Amino acid sequence: MSEFDFGGRRASEFHHRGFWALFAERHPEERARLARRGPWFWQRGLPEFGLVLSMYVAPSENVVGVFFGRNEKLGATQVWTRLKPFQPAIEARLKLRPEQSAQNLGINSQWRVNCFAEDNWPAMADWLVTECWRFERAVLAVLEDESRL
Repeated sequence: MSEFDFGGRRASEFHHRGFWALFAERHPEERARLARRGPWFWQRGLPEFGLVLSMYVAPSENVVGVFFGRNEKLGATQVWTRLKPFQPAIEARLKLRPEQSAQNLGINSQWRVNCFAEDNWPAMADWLVTECWRFERAVLAVLEDESRL
């Protein structure tokens, strides 16, 4: 059993409605920035830049995370291609450790945690919002610096 093996439960066993209800209760300010949500994610919109930050729960992998997502309604398309030239500067501001990121999600951060343990949910919700704010501040600083050139 690995250090992150929490019993091999399936994602369908995760009570996503309960988690996102707790998330919204703990962070009511997120409702005003909500671009889209689903059972596994909540997107915060940055419409002025055509970007969304996706906060997600992947219970079968015991991971929560943040990455720049896709949302056609807000013009958040081809995001990874658009942000690629700025990725080193954004990641330098974020100071992420290699084990915090997944290769297949562009600029991202994840936390390995037992998502099924409901006593972890408050910390998970808080981490998602804190990390999302870090990402937002980093991308805005880089893009604003770039626009001054």
